[in-house]
Amino acid sequence: MILAGVGATGAPASAQGVDTIAGTQVDPDDVSIGVELREDGVAAWTIEYRVRLDDDNTTKAFESLRADIEANDTRYVSEFRARMVATADTAENATGRQMEIRNVSVEASRETIPQEYGVLTYTFVWTNFAVVEDGSITAGDALAGFFLDGETSLQFTWPEGYGLETVQPDPDDVRTESRIVVWNGQIDFGPSEPTVIVSEGAAGGTATPADGDGGGSGDGGSDGDGSSIPAIIAAVIAAIVAGGLVYWWRGRDGQVDTPDPSGGGGAAASGATTADEPGVDATGDDGDRVAAASAGGSADEAEADADEVAGAAGADGDGEAPWEDELLSNREQVLALVEYEGGRMKQQEVAGTLEWTDAKTSQVVRRMREEGDLDAFRLGRENVLVLPDEEFGPSDEDV
Repeated sequence: MILAGVGATGAPASAQGVDTIAGTQVDPDDVSIGVELREDGVAAWTIEYRVRLDDDNTTKAFESLRADIEANDTRYVSEFRARMVATADTAENATGRQMEIRNVSVEASRETIPQEYGVLTYTFVWTNFAVVEDGSITAGDALAGFFLDGETSLQFTWPEGYGLETVQPDPDDVRTESRIVVWNGQIDFGPSEPTVIVSEGAAGGTATPADGDGGGSGDGGSDGDGSSIPAIIAAVIAAIVAGGLVYWWRGRDGQVDTPDPSGGGGAAASGATTADEPGVDATGDDGDRVAAASAGGSADEAEADADEVAGAAGADGDGEAPWEDELLSNREQVLALVEYEGGRMKQQEVAGTLEWTDAKTSQVVRRMREEGDLDAFRLGRENVLVLPDEEFGPSDEDV
């Protein structure tokens, strides 16, 4: 999930590249979103953020957060509820169904599976999340255009006595006997995705594809033509920062914004998506996920990165940079930029120079890698893009 600061739910602003919990450099190692469908159209949600407690700083940070929640969970619950209410309001306007968020709770715990993890769990009930009609439950329209990063999974379950009739796009895991479908990120759902339809008459049956775009990379994503999407909600759950959540909305033009984490000031209110947004990765063959850069560096590092991106953008002096030609496709822009930078470039710098969101950058890069136009490797916590004819791996300067 995209990590950002806690703030008002009103004015959108770019994500702030902050991935801290309780004011320390701790980010979730994985996020699990569970949606339990009920026969009356209500959905019981469980969102779990797991942090591997493998060093003293991380452990102390999580214990501080747990102590705060145990002492007074009101702030955490109220901030989360406010943001979920805003999300449900958006979905209500798009679907025409009256929705409410109820019974919000938060809990911090530790578990060993087999390594020790700190687990932050939010639970709540979302009324009218699904449509119930003629013995069938149809869910997903309240999450149209949902985006999952490489560390996040989305799981739907349904009531006993119902069978899976339709699911779109193809999930990563289907367990009909356990009544579970699971999508693992990275995935950018299309405008009619995700869709899950279960029916009393389909118990034990085989799921069929739903009408729509197909695949999870969906052309209804960042590069899509928004005119084909009449009511995109895409109010996507984001990660915890100091006890709150922010949400991503995908607009009709495919751009992604977040509420201003500071309520009207600071870096997040600049209006330009920073290149430090974590949570975006590029997925290669055989499930090899190459995670994009995670934020959390020092202010000096962030300033240095910004200067580097600015320098690249102005490298041609008074002339137009080769990637700024308005006739170039997204693919051609990336190739021109990476080639200009000597055949290799950090993905976050590509996003910053082209003024793209991380979601769009990740989608374009993923397609280019699938088509053999780009390679990538990890350098620390960052994703480095490499032209196919370049040496694959860190150079001496990178090490």
